Amino acid sequence: MTFISIEFLLFLTLIVGTYYMVPHRYRWVLLLLASYVFYATLSVQFIPLLLISTAFTYVIGILIEKQEKKGQKKRLMWVGVSVLVFFLGWFKYFNFVNDSLRSFAAWSGFDYDVPYKEVVLPLAISFYTFQAISYVVDVSRGKQKAERHYGYFSVYFAFFPQLVAGPIERAKKLLPQLKTEQHLDYDNISYGIQRIIWGFFKKTLIADRLAPIVASVFNSPDPTGSEIVLATMLFSIQLFADFSACSDIAIGCARLLGIRLSENFKQPHFAVSIADFWNRWHITLSMWLRDYIFMPLAKGKKKREQIYGAILATFLVSGIWHGAAWNFVLWGLIHGIYRVFGDHTKQQREKMASWVGFDRVPALHRWWKIAITFQLVCFSRVFFQSHSMAEAFSHAKLYVTPSSWAPSGMIQAIQMFSLLDLIIFLVVFVVVHLFQHIERTKGSTWDWMARQSAVTSVAINLFLIVSAFLFGVSSQGFVYGGF
Repeated sequence: MTFISIEFLLFLTLIVGTYYMVPHRYRWVLLLLASYVFYATLSVQFIPLLLISTAFTYVIGILIEKQEKKGQKKRLMWVGVSVLVFFLGWFKYFNFVNDSLRSFAAWSGFDYDVPYKEVVLPLAISFYTFQAISYVVDVSRGKQKAERHYGYFSVYFAFFPQLVAGPIERAKKLLPQLKTEQHLDYDNISYGIQRIIWGFFKKTLIADRLAPIVASVFNSPDPTGSEIVLATMLFSIQLFADFSACSDIAIGCARLLGIRLSENFKQPHFAVSIADFWNRWHITLSMWLRDYIFMPLAKGKKKREQIYGAILATFLVSGIWHGAAWNFVLWGLIHGIYRVFGDHTKQQREKMASWVGFDRVPALHRWWKIAITFQLVCFSRVFFQSHSMAEAFSHAKLYVTPSSWAPSGMIQAIQMFSLLDLIIFLVVFVVVHLFQHIERTKGSTWDWMARQSAVTSVAINLFLIVSAFLFGVSSQGFVYGGF
């Protein structure tokens, strides 16, 4: 039962309908039952791991809070974090580490006889483990009271709208909302339905329509350079549409229950620098990495090279979190290098822009920076999308080869689209950019929608729904659902 299914819509309707009929003091039972049922339909074999992680985090949080001395709290915090990281590491990274050691042993002649072991990755473990770590650390820092109500704590751990792919929520934001009595509210219902419709539109008409086109190039044994360039840029659009659609649906589902989840995207492909990009892309993960990796590493550091070391380490963690493979490690490192290089050369780049005359045409300067940032992000995604390091370097070489950008080659590469796919993509591309233009000029698309007449609002939503039904396809789950 994925978000993009009739079964989920019926399940959601049943839960929302029941939620407002059940007395507030019993609603946590409904939400917990719904969350476990939803998870079980996707990955029933890992329900015990979810239960064990929940119970462990609950107990360690209380034990940390009971300690009187700061040192004791810190030691218990490290015990809690270590156990949670062990769970994540065993299931997500055992094969990666084992295979890497086997390859190194074979190359160096070292005797290494640990056999290959098939370890299945539990669904959503990356997301709920990060939530658990933030809870344990916040309790030890005194920023979060240890939750005594096991039911509410379990709902925080497994809240079904955001369990599978985020947003990664902090306990101090979600727990109080779960405990507050939510009333049936027209604005919440309207907002939630619109976000869900928008998520379905982006997922079925952009992400899943682009997915086979992109895959046909990256699965090809001998793609042309122009195909790699075009497919990589399309993959960037596909990935954004896929992940932001998942966040839209999660936010919409939660709002139907009166719960406000954090925004996860803010037009990342309009970022003017890599630092700006990470303030707009997967925002809750970026904030998590800032608060629990970068800040502790950079604390007390004054030298620029020490700060740069913390930046690189943070982006390495980001890369490893995204996938247990060396190409993800390199992808994270590339973004760390981008970030360090951008900071180190900021003054020189500003002088060069002034010398060229960009400062006299701010709009042109802004779009130039957007275009450069987009291409830097696309280049890194060659490593994100490729299946191996050798393939990633081969594709990266094609991406930066000047002949790959020749107009004649690009025109030939466009032929990977069928005529119907091309027309649909262009129409949808315009619609998405109209929404994003409203976002940039009006502050919030959803506030703008709320100000429109009922006729306009219904017409827009009908257009999105009919388009998704007539031209949408759904052939796979969400990309970030695999993390």
